Amino acid sequence: MRLIAHRGFAASAPENTIGAVRTAAEHADGVEVDVRRCGSGELVVVHDETIDRVTDGSGAVAETSLSELADRTVLESGESIPTLTRLLEAAPPSVGITLELKEPGIAADVLDTLDDVAVDNRVLTTSFLPAELRTIRDGDPSQPIGLLVSRRLETPVTTAIELDCDVLGANWWRCLATGIVPRATEMGLEVHAWTVERRSIAALLARRGVDGVVADRPIDLSSPEAKSVTP
Repeated sequence: MRLIAHRGFAASAPENTIGAVRTAAEHADGVEVDVRRCGSGELVVVHDETIDRVTDGSGAVAETSLSELADRTVLESGESIPTLTRLLEAAPPSVGITLELKEPGIAADVLDTLDDVAVDNRVLTTSFLPAELRTIRDGDPSQPIGLLVSRRLETPVTTAIELDCDVLGANWWRCLATGIVPRATEMGLEVHAWTVERRSIAALLARRGVDGVVADRPIDLSSPEAKSVTP
């Protein structure tokens, strides 16, 4: 089972910053970050629609220019909200990168950025938005994509297969309480479970057949009960 650092281990580092990604890479197999478009058109790495929670400023990301974002500090890190390009260039090549596309209309530019940066990392593009995943798949059939399952999605595995996904991401309790994991595994999908806080839960997910756990802080998966039992 792989450990994926949610926003660069958001509970222990300033989320979605380059520093968090570099530090998380020392403890995790992969790092997950969030992608939006800022007011001047660039793709930036930030979770919320506004910068209020994570910076010393306020306002909607979509209405704030990159130069204005550069003047704001993320959670006392000394860093500003990074562009997707900067983050990809700074990420250690040993760590996998998961990009969650947070809003419509950015998928094509995400693909262009990946082409321009040409990173050595395995990059997985995920979203709750099927249209964004279709754009990725149409633009680059070789780019791994993953469907994130909302509570309202009644046919997650079928939808993921229709989109030609590689990965299905779901809340950990759904992975344990429903048949989504064996169904996804049967259809050849890798399964990632979020957001896991305890090793005991990770162990249960491993026994269930989950391939990766997304966590806000480092979790020791080296114990026998936390190792994946899937082939």
